[in-house]
Amino acid sequence: MGDIMFERIKKFNGLEYLYLVRNERIGNSVRQKVVKYLGPINPVYNKTVNRTRKSNAWLFSRKTTEGEKIELKKALASTSIFTRDRAHIILSSLEGEQCKNIAKNSWYDQRKVRVAIKAFNEYGLNALQRGKARGAIPTFTESTKKIILMHYSKKPRDFNYHFTTWTLPRFRKHLIEYKVVDSISIETVRQIIMKAGAKLKRSKRWQYSPDKNFLKKNLR
Repeated sequence: MGDIMFERIKKFNGLEYLYLVRNERIGNSVRQKVVKYLGPINPVYNKTVNRTRKSNAWLFSRKTTEGEKIELKKALASTSIFTRDRAHIILSSLEGEQCKNIAKNSWYDQRKVRVAIKAFNEYGLNALQRGKARGAIPTFTESTKKIILMHYSKKPRDFNYHFTTWTLPRFRKHLIEYKVVDSISIETVRQIIMKAGAKLKRSKRWQYSPDKNFLKKNLR
């Protein structure tokens, strides 16, 4: 008798559930023991509204301008592995390759591929630089760059500074204080100066003494 199993319906909170049970004799009484839960009698599923979800294979780079495409191709020759990889991923995506295929063909992690494409779609070419895709990097017109270089060509004393030579932090602070730019990074300042062919000089702290009698004392 104890080996005979049968189905039994139990009701909880108004819903019916099906169990596989069997009788077990304990002393002079027989009790039913649940062997297996078989599930609800009338399953109730949450109503969903269009749960169709596109897979990561549907993620592609946005359309680019000709200028962006040229810069992406140039980036393939970058000395930075990070920049080269991202440029390759983005260009491959532009050609219609799915994320999984880009990852497979180039031995990249799929997450790396998706992150690169999403970063480019949001931040453009800034996504090619490590750590630069968190926010939009200010871009400067040619006229602004000329004004920056014009200020750099002048001596700090022309602006009533006590020091004799520009340094990157000093010059950056000067540009912001004189309202040439609202904000600018030290690296951007360096790039603008270097691309113009100018050189950064080391500060010669006592080349000009703040002492008004400096020349008289040295002519004795």
